[in-house]
Amino acid sequence: MKRLLATLGLLLGLALAQAPAYPENTAGFGYAPDKGFYLQGSLVLPFSPLGIDTGLDAQVLLSQNPEVYALLKANLFPGLVIADLYASLGLGLDLRYPFGVHLGPLASVELPGGALSLGLGLGYQGGFHLAWGAGLRLYLEPLALEVSTSDRYPFLLALLYLF
Repeated sequence: MKRLLATLGLLLGLALAQAPAYPENTAGFGYAPDKGFYLQGSLVLPFSPLGIDTGLDAQVLLSQNPEVYALLKANLFPGLVIADLYASLGLGLDLRYPFGVHLGPLASVELPGGALSLGLGLGYQGGFHLAWGAGLRLYLEPLALEVSTSDRYPFLLALLYLF
C-alpha cells in the first residue's frame, strides 16, 4: 500500500495537466477521495471551423451534491515541437453546474507513453474566479490512466477507455 501511495504521489508530483489540449474520444470513471466517483469522457466534435480540431470533455460527480463540468476546446496549434517532444496549445471554455464559466489557454506535451497538460481559465463562479487543472495521462492502449488535480478537487485518479 505504501508503494502504491508513493507511486501515486510521484505521478501527481510530475503532473502538469488535466485533459490534453488535443481532442480525443474517451469514456471512463474517476475517483476523488474527498468527493467520490466521477463519470467522465471526451469526444472529438464533428465540426472543425477553419480546420481547427474541436472537442468536448465532461465530468459528472456521482453523489448527493451534483456537480457537472464541461470543457469545450479548440486545438489552435497542434504541431509544436519542444525539445523533440510534440506539444499542443489550445483554447478552452469550461461550463460548470453549479453555475460557473471560465475561458483560458490549454497546453499539452506528449511524452513517450503519455501526456502532460495544463489548463487555466479566468471567469465567474460566485464571483471572479481562476480555474486551473494539472495532471498526467499514461496511455496503456486501449486504456489510459490519469492522475490530476484542479480547483475542483485536490486529487483525482481516473481510468479511461480510448475509442
